[in-house]
Amino acid sequence: MIFDVIYKLYFVLKRLMRNEKFNKNKLIKFIINIIQDIFNSKLPLYYKKNQDKIFLKRKNSNVKIIASLTTYPKRINTVWITINSIINQSLQPDSIILWLAEEQFPNKYEDLPSSLLQLQSKGLQIRFCEDLKSHKKYYYTLQEYSNDLVVLFDDDMFYPKDTIKKLYKLYQDNSHDVCTITTQLITPSIYTNPSKWQNPSINQKIKHCSKVQMFSGSGTLLKANMLDKTVFDKEAIKNICPYADDLWLTFMARKKGTKITSVSKWRPFPIAIYGTSEESLWYVNSEQGKNDEQWENLMKEYPKVFERLEREYDG
Repeated sequence: MIFDVIYKLYFVLKRLMRNEKFNKNKLIKFIINIIQDIFNSKLPLYYKKNQDKIFLKRKNSNVKIIASLTTYPKRINTVWITINSIINQSLQPDSIILWLAEEQFPNKYEDLPSSLLQLQSKGLQIRFCEDLKSHKKYYYTLQEYSNDLVVLFDDDMFYPKDTIKKLYKLYQDNSHDVCTITTQLITPSIYTNPSKWQNPSINQKIKHCSKVQMFSGSGTLLKANMLDKTVFDKEAIKNICPYADDLWLTFMARKKGTKITSVSKWRPFPIAIYGTSEESLWYVNSEQGKNDEQWENLMKEYPKVFERLEREYDG
């Protein structure tokens, strides 16, 4: 499909932008903007035109893969696009679960657009739950499917068709690790605040690593037993790390002793759906310093764990 070819070009150009020789190149920036425009204007039309052909077909596999995500009212009219990009994966999940907060959708299905409701016949499950903000994407699915593979997604992306395939290949080679598409280096110390963490170099291999944060929204595959059981402590989530599921999951993986592996050639985040970034958690956490605050909360709550992680980090 032409979109797959264009996506490959997008990744090449985004990698070039990491090079000082090209990071201010106006032509590259122009082409990247054109690609983002193409995806936002054309791919939703493709999904609508081919809606009778796009549905989950994966059956009788030896390993069960569950895709899980959440959204909120401001993105409820666009999340169908992301879900279609998950359905359209070259390696499909067995099921896709979308978690919605009961407080935000008090009338349940009556509050949802038809563009979303019709995806239930394509394999989507819509579930309602307590509002745990972004933590909803993993909290319930990991407990219900504790023996299966769970792939986490965000609600505002056009996911490349090979996302699950790449994650599953990583898992086959690193079955004890959390496998993720994109990471960030926790450097120079485990005590360093997230605002100072850095992207890995383009060709840096992140394999069985204790020094990185997973980005669940880039596409992340994990199992419940890879995380410390504290990960499901609701009060701890609300008091310590209410807005940053990535920090919480990364810490809970490391608390359990689980390491992280990502694709060997750095891949940027997927193309975003226009109009979804307003009031996003990325803005709250990164631009308003909430990530630093929540990481410091973790340090205060689990000082002995951080001491151990720092020793492992140095080793």
